[in-house]
Amino acid sequence: MSLITRQRLFITLVAVLLLALSATLTLKGHAGAPLAVIGAALLPLAWLAGRKPEVNADTTKNGDNYAA
Repeated sequence: MSLITRQRLFITLVAVLLLALSATLTLKGHAGAPLAVIGAALLPLAWLAGRKPEVNADTTKNGDNYAA
């Protein structure tokens, strides 16, 4: 299994655990919404882990790092 796949699986596992914990806390009458927000925010991160962008940001500016 490649490193990228392991990273994606780990981030997904953490996100699912946070969502499950937030659901359990909410059912017991505690504040679980912050954990649900964090868990939901990690799901797109798991999808993007290890992806390489097609275009480098530095090449689009042609080396110009100054503000216009």
